[in-house]
Amino acid sequence: MKGFSHWIGIIATVLGFIACQHNGSFMSHQELADKDSDSIYIELSIRNNKFYEAYAVDSFVQTTERIHQYLLRNEKRMSRDLQLLRAQWMMARGVYYGALLGRIDSALVYTEKAVQLMEQERMNPDLRVVGMTNKADFYRQMGKLDLSADGYMQALAVADSFQTTIDSKIAINLGISTVFTAMADFGNSKKWFKRCEQLLPQMKKADQFIYYNNLGNDHYLQEQYKEALPCFEKAASLVKDDPDKTWDYYTARANIAEILISLKDANAARPIVEEVDSFYRKVNFPMLLYYIGTSKIELALLEGRTADAIRIIQQENTPEEMIPAAKVMRLKAVEQVWQKTGNYTNAYKTHQELHALNDSIQTANVKMQMSTRLLEYEHDKQLMEQRQEIEHGKMTNRLAWVLFVTALLAAILLFVLYLMHRRKGRMQALEFKQQLIETRLRNTRNRLSPHFIYNALNHEMLAQMDGKTVNFETLTQLLRRGVDMADTLETTLEEELAFVDYYVSIEGQQMGDDFHYEKLIDEGIDMSNVKLPAMTIQIFVENAIKHGLRSIKPQEGKERRLYIHVSRKENATFVEVLDNGNGLKYNISNSRKTGMKVVQQTIQLLNEKNHMPITFGIGNYQHGETRGCRSWILLPDEYQF
Repeated sequence: MKGFSHWIGIIATVLGFIACQHNGSFMSHQELADKDSDSIYIELSIRNNKFYEAYAVDSFVQTTERIHQYLLRNEKRMSRDLQLLRAQWMMARGVYYGALLGRIDSALVYTEKAVQLMEQERMNPDLRVVGMTNKADFYRQMGKLDLSADGYMQALAVADSFQTTIDSKIAINLGISTVFTAMADFGNSKKWFKRCEQLLPQMKKADQFIYYNNLGNDHYLQEQYKEALPCFEKAASLVKDDPDKTWDYYTARANIAEILISLKDANAARPIVEEVDSFYRKVNFPMLLYYIGTSKIELALLEGRTADAIRIIQQENTPEEMIPAAKVMRLKAVEQVWQKTGNYTNAYKTHQELHALNDSIQTANVKMQMSTRLLEYEHDKQLMEQRQEIEHGKMTNRLAWVLFVTALLAAILLFVLYLMHRRKGRMQALEFKQQLIETRLRNTRNRLSPHFIYNALNHEMLAQMDGKTVNFETLTQLLRRGVDMADTLETTLEEELAFVDYYVSIEGQQMGDDFHYEKLIDEGIDMSNVKLPAMTIQIFVENAIKHGLRSIKPQEGKERRLYIHVSRKENATFVEVLDNGNGLKYNISNSRKTGMKVVQQTIQLLNEKNHMPITFGIGNYQHGETRGCRSWILLPDEYQF
């Protein structure tokens, strides 16, 4: 349920402003009914959030409408308390549209207006930070992850400037980590989740629930199901016995079921799916039923009950406001069902629909932006018409006013369209630049495979002509692995050195008994966690053998040596390749140039996106009476590929 659990963050965040605005005890229902003042309705607004927290939707809607009517009756008054009430009402309205109806565009309109009003009136910084946090989260749900991250950072800046409560900073940190999860930028999400982990002792139980639930989603998206499961189990245990957190509990339980299905544990998943499905049917919430329906399809497929899976597919419709991520999950499950049952026609249609949906996500961002502006326009137009009816109901010059208002709104709409056109142009330029970099990197890497194949085949053909033994089966396996690694941008140091061992074993057969190969790995180095551009060390080794050692004639009592040393230097791993051959000459052959040029161009492109760059070099060295060529590369720990 990776599309649903993000709602929990909104609920807890919005409820956070209750503590910022209320320090006294609540009045009774009768006291509220007998009075009609700004302070009474502010207290009623605070109480309304309790209805939302308990998911008493009817009470929440009725109270929100009651506050709205009071605001309409006092539309001309601009007292500070009334402005505070307006901001609280708009924030609650935004959460209602976003969390209960799934209309994120409308939620963003109300939240933006609330934030603008709070900034204009210089209201409580904690409340302003909550509004900014909600706004950033709505951007995340709309898929505008750049705006979401920027919004969270702005909220964090305000929180730091005004020294707001720790609760608001916790909400921001949780939000930022979730945005990076949505971007699949798991390096940054890990960093922000670490910051959240440091705040755990200061978190309320509701925030701890969000932390573990979102951390579970982060592991889930990386297909780290065993790591995700204890996170969701911890989240469920935090709210299990709290009657006001029933929704949170079943959210976590639904996530647990999804993980168990991913782990192929149908026996454990089945009772949880039935439990969650029973609860969602009891509350009759179509969007949640759609989510758990997807899990039921996956479970039926896992258990071989394809007929049940088909029945669920045919009986359940997609809710109109369902977010794209949930539709993608459902289409993937449906496609698997049709493939499993051999219905390739439906499988193809589903695949096409899935492909079209993925392609439309980017286009949908622009459409939602237009929809947001149009909703703002419609809302402003309604308010303006109401004022005109009250203030100018009997005016004979109504037509002139209508023409004026129409012209003004047309100008505003043209201005909005102009801004959207400029933004679309900037986005297209950014996408083009990203595609250009990816194309350059792909073209650079594609040069490596033909170069490697040519060198390997040429070497074996020459060896065969000299009457030496050639094992073409072993060579074929080496070439296959070489092609695979050339198509891969990154690899681990462990895999790279294993490939080098394989390569050296073949070359060593041709070199003779005087050839000696040695590796030294310093203690404490986990080579499975060290990443580097694929085939980099192989190129160093190939150059050392081909240009440094092979041309030396065997001498009695003297070995031709190849030496690889892996060590640590501060926050990086240092790899060097040494030989005692002829050394580096001024005129480098074209074959050596090709390999080193690929290494240089690959690292240069990758370094553009990293603060700490990869560095490498090649040159002659002398140690005592030993001299030869030395190639090296320094790999920073936090390097991103």
